[in-house]
This record gives sequence, structure tokens and C-alpha cells, in this order.
Amino acid sequence: MAVETKEKAKPTLTEDFIGFGDISSSEDEEAVDVPTTGKRGRSDNDSDNEADAVPGTYQKCYNGQPVPPWLAGQRRLGTGKSPDINTMINEEVTKFVTYISPTPEEHQMRSWVIERMQRILGAWTLPGTRAVAKCFGSFETRLYLPTSDIDMTIMLYNEHNDEVSPAYAGRESIRQFLYRLARQLKQNGFCHNCEVIANARVPIIKTIERISGIAVDISINADSGMKSAQVQKSFSEKVYPNALRAIVLAIKQFLFQRSMNEVYTGGMGSYAITLLVVSLLQMHPRIRSGGLDASKNLGVLLIEFFELYGKRFNYDTVCVSVRENGCYLNKRNKTFFSPTQPYLLAIEDPCDTSNDVTKGTYGISRIKQTFSGAYDLFNNAIFAYHQTRKYGQPINDALNVRAPNSEPAKKRARGKSGKAQAPSTQTVSNDPWAPVSFLSSILHIDAKTVSMRQRLITTFHKGTMQEALGVEYQPQLVNALESNGTVPSDSVVNAVSSALEDHKKGNGATAQEQINRMKFDFAGSGNTLTIP
Repeated sequence: MAVETKEKAKPTLTEDFIGFGDISSSEDEEAVDVPTTGKRGRSDNDSDNEADAVPGTYQKCYNGQPVPPWLAGQRRLGTGKSPDINTMINEEVTKFVTYISPTPEEHQMRSWVIERMQRILGAWTLPGTRAVAKCFGSFETRLYLPTSDIDMTIMLYNEHNDEVSPAYAGRESIRQFLYRLARQLKQNGFCHNCEVIANARVPIIKTIERISGIAVDISINADSGMKSAQVQKSFSEKVYPNALRAIVLAIKQFLFQRSMNEVYTGGMGSYAITLLVVSLLQMHPRIRSGGLDASKNLGVLLIEFFELYGKRFNYDTVCVSVRENGCYLNKRNKTFFSPTQPYLLAIEDPCDTSNDVTKGTYGISRIKQTFSGAYDLFNNAIFAYHQTRKYGQPINDALNVRAPNSEPAKKRARGKSGKAQAPSTQTVSNDPWAPVSFLSSILHIDAKTVSMRQRLITTFHKGTMQEALGVEYQPQLVNALESNGTVPSDSVVNAVSSALEDHKKGNGATAQEQINRMKFDFAGSGNTLTIP
């Protein structure tokens, strides 16, 4: 029996909405003859007063796929029965960033790794030289993933001033010092093994800190990394404080899970990713004109990033520059053009205009192809949900169109007749509040990442690092509900004090349970404990 359908109301777009092409039906759109399935498609005119019937926990999304960890325990994002898709994607990007951002325990463990390194250097006798451990890269800019390593440089100053010691100014002297430092780190129990990469453009030590398991890259007198870190901090905290970090973290995770994030293997580093996103925001016509709020279009800007650098950007002739208000330069005029590799991406370093940030990213062709695929996958996920909302199921399912099955028939399960069973089709939920994830079409969290995060938090609550350094966990309290930073209320102080007492008594689980309800950072690095 045919299903009676209601006339769809024309979607209302927000002022800052960037359309997804033909994702919404127009008034004069020709009707599509879709076979009915006995399932009623949801209409935009349905009542929004069914929120009282929302289930508490979902294990699968509306299309039968597992709920991604950043949406665990939550219902569908957006408001109403037919929410604005732009709003849904924006909220999901925000949820993902909250999930992937390191917890206070993880950040403090990294700070303690740096302190442990500094103590080893302080106890090491270097005649006429003062060694100082300094961090740069993603740790300094807070643009790091839980799996990111710590980029550290050892500055070897003269004993009585802040000038680099001439004894360690040459490349050979730096290489020899790296080998000495590697032996010193192993003797002091900082790590089990050190790999000295002495012949790299910038000689480094790659190692893993023994207690935390965090990877550390150590260079010598590489102060240029600290300058680039300041550029990234300025863009993320002052110029685009509500947009840049979210987009960068999503792209970093996207490249990490595909092993395209290491420059020495031809991948794209954090600095290059940040500059590409900054350029996108600078050159975006609607952002430039003030007609677009980037913080309300994070998902759309992420899609546009993949479209620009995966399908539109002219890698052969264009160089990216973020100086002043941003511009595009000619690669040949900048002498960044390589006749043997014209396809390479060129990004002018704002700290040194003669430096091409991505000259080592020789795998850019594969990265470009991956960006292009991400754009297609993301848009397909959006279109599938739109069709499900419009017809009750994706249009391809309604027309009985299937993608080629990845498993040959002979390997699929066989029924009683001995014939291979047809591949199962996705089951579309009729529950209007079932979770919807667009990001999971391109992003996932692997077991290694989860295991590493669990290990760090467990080590933190065991107090192993604290015991090794002889330090205690003592956060500073500030009531977030009172923006003037006045003294926290008694209930707030009691709640945190209880958690800390449980931690000192070794009851880490109880402490963690209470602390997880709070959003805070640690004092000691210019941050405070914030209670929402």
C-alpha cells in the first residue's frame, strides 16, 4: 500500500550556513518515484514534542553503524525532529575535539616528562655550558593529539648568558653531543633505548620515556621550532580562537590514522597543517567579508578544506603565504619550484620567508588523493542521512542499488541450500533520536590510542611519576561559574578536596570518577583548575 506523504516545508538556513549543493529539495523539484518499503519517512513538519521518549543510551547510529566514542552515551545532535544538518556537523566536530583533546592527567604527565629531562640536564656537568630543555611544536601550542610525541630542543647556552655556546655551534659537535646525551638518558633511567638520527637535516634523538611511554624527539639548539610555535599559538589563541584548533585537530587525526603525519616519511607535519588551515580561513571570501562565523561552521569548513586541497588547489604553480592577511604567491618567483617535482606543495614560512615548510613532504600526491576521498566520503554520509530523513531510507537502498561487495561469494556464509548468502544490508532505525555521525565516515579512534590514554591516566593515579620526581598533584581552584575569578564556593572546594583525598589514599577509581565531572587544567604551567 502506498504511503501518504506530507508536503515538506522548505528548510530554513541560518545566516552563517554554507549550503551543501542540492542537499535540500526545492519547491519545484520533480518528484522521484521511489518504491515504498512500509516505513514512513519523517517529515520536517513532525512535532518536536517527542523528546520525553528519548532513550538513554545508544549502541548504534541510525544506519546501524557503531556509535563513535565522541558520541558515546548521547542521542542525535541538533534540536527537533529534523535539525539543521550544518548545526549537527558543527556540534559533532565540537564533540570530537572535546573527546580527542588530552585530559588534564595526560597534559600533566607530559609536563612531568619535560621536568624529568631538565633534572637530568641540571645534574649533568658540562664545563662552561648551561643546558636547558625547551618544548616547541604541538605541545607548546596545545594542538597535539593524545598519541603525539613531545618535540623538545636542548639549548646549550654559555654558562653566564643566553647566547648559544660556540662549542656546540657546528654540526659535528651537535652530533657528538647527541650520542653523549643518549648514553646519559639511558644511565639515568629516562628511557630504555635511544635512536640517534645523526644524518638527518636536523639531527635528533628519538626515544620513549620509560614511566609514561610518551615518545620524545630531541634536537639541539633548534630555536626556529620555538618561533614557529609562537606563530601557531598566535593564530589559534588570538586570530581564530574558536575555529582553528578544532579543524587542525580533526585533520591531524585524519592524517595520523593513515600514517601520513610524519615529515621524515613524506607526510605533513603539524606546522604545515596549521598554516594550510589558516590560509583557508584567510582566503575564504565570506570570512573575509565578515559574513560567516567560522565557529558556527566548523564542519563545513572542514569539508571545504578537503575540497580545496584535495580537488581545487593548483600545486604546480601556487605557493601559500599567511603573512599579513594571507595571499597566494607564484612558486617560481619564490624559488620553491622543483622541475623534477613540480607537484610538491609549497608553503612560505612566516618566520623565515626563504624557507619552504613542506619541501620535505614528498608524499603530497598521496595526501592530496586522500583529501579528495575524504571530501567524497563526508558528502556521501551527509547525503545518505538527508535521503533517509526524506524517504525513510537512503535512495540507493530504496532502488535496491548495492555497492560491490568486498568479499567474494565463496567466502561469504552459506545457507541451507549451500549457496552463498547475499550480503546483509544496513538497517535504518526509525528512532528519530538515534545518533547520527558524519565524522565517522573519515575518522576513527583505534585501540592503540585508547590503550595509551588509559595507561597514562592509570600511571598518573598510581603516582609513579610523582614518586620519581618527588612532586604532588596540587591544582589551583577557580570557580568557572564566577567569571571574575572569586573564591570557589564551599561545595566546589569540598568536592575537589574529596577527590584529592581519595587520590592520596590510593583510591584512584573514586578520584577519577569525581574528577571526570570537572573540566580543569593544572597549575604550574600558567593554568588553573576550572569547575563547570
